Amino acid sequence: MPTQRSILIVDDEFGLAEMLRDMLRELDYDVALAINGRLALEVLGKRKVDLVITDLMMPVMDGVELGVAMRKSEAHRQIPIVMMTSLPTALPHHNHLFDAVIRKPFTPDLLMKTVNECLADGGHRPEQPDAGQ
Repeated sequence: MPTQRSILIVDDEFGLAEMLRDMLRELDYDVALAINGRLALEVLGKRKVDLVITDLMMPVMDGVELGVAMRKSEAHRQIPIVMMTSLPTALPHHNHLFDAVIRKPFTPDLLMKTVNECLADGGHRPEQPDAGQ
């Protein structure tokens, strides 16, 4: 029997995070939540995560700071990261940090297509010791 895939959702909008969690759990994903990047790093230190879906703008540690921290970490640099943002432009200076960027609001179909693509790819990224520098 295949093991259940684990997704970490990082968003300070609790209603959205809960909605995403419920949707992904219905599809048999193991889902954890964190309200900012610092708490996400704590979760990553305690459990196996196959994919991170993070918001851009959050207090304490935002999505870009989380991406930088993950790409610098030997333990977490290969985990695929999906950035969610409502900003009108993508993140041209930080695209190397993320496996996908989706614009809010997005449809459940777009989210699932993105999740499936990132998990199928496995997040195999080139070495980037200076990520975010």
